[in-house]
Amino acid sequence: MSEETVFRILSLDEARAALLGGSLVLYPTETLYGIGCDAMNPDAVAAVFLVKRRSLSEQLPVIIGSMSMLDQLAYATDYARKLMDVFWPGPLTIVLPARKEVPDILTGRLRRIAVRFSSHPAACELSSAIDRPLVSTSANISGIPAVARREDLDPDLAPGVVGVYASGPEPAGGAPSTLVEAFESPGGGEIRILRLGAVTKEDLTGAGFTII
Repeated sequence: MSEETVFRILSLDEARAALLGGSLVLYPTETLYGIGCDAMNPDAVAAVFLVKRRSLSEQLPVIIGSMSMLDQLAYATDYARKLMDVFWPGPLTIVLPARKEVPDILTGRLRRIAVRFSSHPAACELSSAIDRPLVSTSANISGIPAVARREDLDPDLAPGVVGVYASGPEPAGGAPSTLVEAFESPGGGEIRILRLGAVTKEDLTGAGFTII
């Protein structure tokens, strides 16, 4: 069966209506295809866990459509904002303290949230269209490799999503976003890498950041 018969291709208006209605949508990011929902809707977030067959104890990252959206979600130190100035928009996800408005289910109840400002237009368009952060976890069943081509999306995801918003270029593939945590220190700050990905250690140190 071809991918076109499994996943409906959505316009921006259709994708927006689906997300605002609490449904899930597949979409491209700069690295891989993602599965997303309104990050502030706990029922929709729960549906992402269900579709991916992912443990509720894990966190789900989010994408913001503009820097002004960051304050809906998290508290960012000056050092974290320096990271953002260099690497956003782009494939760097930063773990930050979550604001009280963020649903517990999104943070794994740890009250910390992983945020990135994507450089892919489709991801930003969707977040901006609903004026809310967008859940951005890879579009795959947990334990199965993520994909960078629409035709490779797993048909097992189809019953749980409305369709695919396929605007813009296909993802570049390769590594997912790099996941880091930033800490203030007397000398300025330090970074802990939680997952290496598209942004390398050399990228971070070459931009003047200290890794611990």
